[in-house]
Amino acid sequence: MASFLTTLLACPLALLSIYAGQKSYHAIMNLHSDQDRAEKAAEHSNKAARELWRIRLTQAGGAATVLLSLVSTLALVFLSAAPELLASVNVAAEISASLYISGYWRAKAEVPFMTEYNEAIRRSNDLRRLLIALSAGWAFTGAVGYLAT
Repeated sequence: MASFLTTLLACPLALLSIYAGQKSYHAIMNLHSDQDRAEKAAEHSNKAARELWRIRLTQAGGAATVLLSLVSTLALVFLSAAPELLASVNVAAEISASLYISGYWRAKAEVPFMTEYNEAIRRSNDLRRLLIALSAGWAFTGAVGYLAT
């Protein structure tokens, strides 16, 4: 069984992971509402096809990273996994995903009359900030786990 401190720290990490997952899900659903138009544009333009691919890749990367964090908290609590190892993997994944998402979404301007797309931009940027918070939480958990051994 994991140490009491790492178990205690896993609870807020799990909750933050769930909240980030909710943001990711809603961003994906917002983008999905314009899916048909985006795919039609991608058929006629290489640039539109590349943009559609990058949008999907950023959203999938964010969702996968959040899922990794959630599964890691469960492994920390129920499988007595090494907190230092889990923390290292999660910090690296979350910082990488945050930088990738930031590189794409941070510079995107809102488009008039495209409320779903604009909401997806806001939620993707929220997800980026949540990934940074998760990485800090995992770094702290890893440090506590290391000091507790």
